[in-house]
Amino acid sequence: MIPSDCTLDITNVFHSTAVVIEGSCLSKSEPTAVLRDVSARVHGGEVLAILGSKGSGKRALLDVIAGRAEGETRGRVVLNNNLLTPELFRRHGGYVAHRCHLLPSLTVRQTLTYATWLANLSNREARVRQTLADLALSQVANRPVNDLTKPEYRRLMLGVQLAKDPTLLLLDEPTWDTDPLNTYLIVSMLWSYATRRGSIVVLTMETPRSDVLPFVSRVTLLCLGAVVYSGPTRSMLDYFTYIGFPCPELENPLICNNMAGLVCLSTVDRRSRDRFLESNQQISVLVEKFKAEGVIYMKEAPQVLPNIKDTPLGIMHKGLGRGIKPGCFSTLFALYLYVFLETYGSSLKQLMRGMAATFAFNKSGLGHFTARLLLLPFSIALMSILYSHSTPVQSRIFLQTGGLVFNVHYITFVNCQVPGYRARYYQEKREGLYGGAMFLTAYALLSLPLSFISTMITIGILAPILELHLSTWAYACGVLWASYVAAEQITVAVLMVVGRPITGAITVLYMTLVFLIIGSGAIRSLKGLPYWLAAVSTALPARYASLALNQLAIDVPAFLNLHYNESFACPGIPELCRYPDGRAYLIERFTREGENISEVLNVDLNLLISLAFAVGLSIFNSVLYLLPLPAKVKAKFRE
Repeated sequence: MIPSDCTLDITNVFHSTAVVIEGSCLSKSEPTAVLRDVSARVHGGEVLAILGSKGSGKRALLDVIAGRAEGETRGRVVLNNNLLTPELFRRHGGYVAHRCHLLPSLTVRQTLTYATWLANLSNREARVRQTLADLALSQVANRPVNDLTKPEYRRLMLGVQLAKDPTLLLLDEPTWDTDPLNTYLIVSMLWSYATRRGSIVVLTMETPRSDVLPFVSRVTLLCLGAVVYSGPTRSMLDYFTYIGFPCPELENPLICNNMAGLVCLSTVDRRSRDRFLESNQQISVLVEKFKAEGVIYMKEAPQVLPNIKDTPLGIMHKGLGRGIKPGCFSTLFALYLYVFLETYGSSLKQLMRGMAATFAFNKSGLGHFTARLLLLPFSIALMSILYSHSTPVQSRIFLQTGGLVFNVHYITFVNCQVPGYRARYYQEKREGLYGGAMFLTAYALLSLPLSFISTMITIGILAPILELHLSTWAYACGVLWASYVAAEQITVAVLMVVGRPITGAITVLYMTLVFLIIGSGAIRSLKGLPYWLAAVSTALPARYASLALNQLAIDVPAFLNLHYNESFACPGIPELCRYPDGRAYLIERFTREGENISEVLNVDLNLLISLAFAVGLSIFNSVLYLLPLPAKVKAKFRE
């Protein structure tokens, strides 16, 4: 393929999707036509603007071109005589969504660098430097993404795709929510990219300003999913004049009051039933007129072909020098990681991005790293102050120690860090860069060492309070770490189907409370649970972790023959001394009639079961992330 001769042909595309109709009792879905016989053509070096009001099918057309459309699709999309399959688009195309989630802890330069790593491209530094210059981002190259202004953030969204040098670039409303100056800058930058590289740029807009028209080579105007004009921008006025809709002089042709086929008057008038029918009929006339008389405009060749050398599709057209200079810590860490990736192959590219997000040497990155490592120990340290001066008497020590274990377990569950780049994962997955299993594997390789260190620090804080010896300290570390991993995997599973992070966090919080109330034995003894709840508790990881932690903390020599309180000694008054030792407390609280006490109160077995839950939930998530999501769930993450 030769980019200067490259052509994108869209021929007779029909697309329908299922729309959910809410009923009083049950909801059902009905197929709804979104695109109706859409045809368009654009050549290399040109910018095609897909225009239309909201609901006209602009985004649906981009999704059809990219192979992302959900629903039934008919027609042909051809790139330089090759059927544009999703695989071909992933190799040679780029898609900039209406909204894009970038990692806030990375700098601008790091964001572009890791985008080229994910795409497994060569000349990474040169691509990044050129992209920074093309998009006027060089001045903010070392600024964290979180500190960018809206226009800078939007240009960086473009840069993530432009750094890959796609032959076909699709953009959904790239100038949305930008002021006139930045709208002009963005469109002119896209035009410059298309003409220099000989690439095809297709973007959607609602009501473009007249000052950006010189950068738009071709226009496709949609209304109700059908084409009312498709062809060169310079021929648009002639066409509408020819069919009887002339535009007054000095009037912006795209908001012309007398051109019902254009943006403002090509929308459906819904103010009354009569106006709705009238506007629908008028639009149908315009669609039929274009089919009969306007196809010649669509097939009109470009006026001037860009003057660039013939190069294979997807290869850079110019050789660029190397040289980016990120921060010292980032350079050292990235160099080590680059060697690691070169050794083990490109399948671990996602690991680099996730670890860089955690270890980025800036305010946001250091805050993220500190939170992952020290939030759990800090929370436990504050809470343990309440229990550090417990009086060793029977009337309080069992309750206080059991409360401490319960709170430690609860805080471990709710302090697990949810991946902040989940939304970015969904976007990169749609680009075909990696799958769900790779995402979880990379996240586990990042999270497990940090969570283990965090757990060891936590147990170190608790060791003097619970009088843990070295062996019991190791057991407690293993149990608490297994609980941390299990809680994290539950959170990841919930966020698979919940769109808003705050909703997911609240859902996990309630689930955690229910699990601990039923299975921990701290709120209500396992002996006192109804049979069905006792059966449910056997399927909860909190049950086995709680059993192990309570046994390590309570079944110790220090809990033998305790006084009832400061005034009454045991066993002088037997009716007051309910628990002669810690084991008696554990048997009453955590065992049921007919159970084998040696099996229930077995630290080794409960530790193994806790670890098995953590591993099992990890495997479950790997399978879950491989399954196709229902369309209703996908819609939550589409942007």
